[in-house]
Amino acid sequence: MEYIIVVILGILFAAFLYWAYLPDYKMNPKEFWKTLIGVPIGLFLGFIGFGALNEAIRKWAVEKKEQ
Repeated sequence: MEYIIVVILGILFAAFLYWAYLPDYKMNPKEFWKTLIGVPIGLFLGFIGFGALNEAIRKWAVEKKEQ
C-alpha cells in the first residue's frame, strides 16, 4: 500500500515539475538547470531565515551574462 502512495506522489511531483518548469526551459534551456536547482534551495533558505543566502542563490540562478 505504501508503494502505491509513493508512486502516486512521485507521478504528481513529476507532473508539477513538467508543468511549472517547461515554460522556463523553452525560454532558456541553458540556464534551466540553475533555475531547477536554485529555486527550491533559495525558497528553503528564505523560509528558515537566511535571506542573504537566498538572495545570493537567486542572483546566481538568474544572473545576466554579458555578451
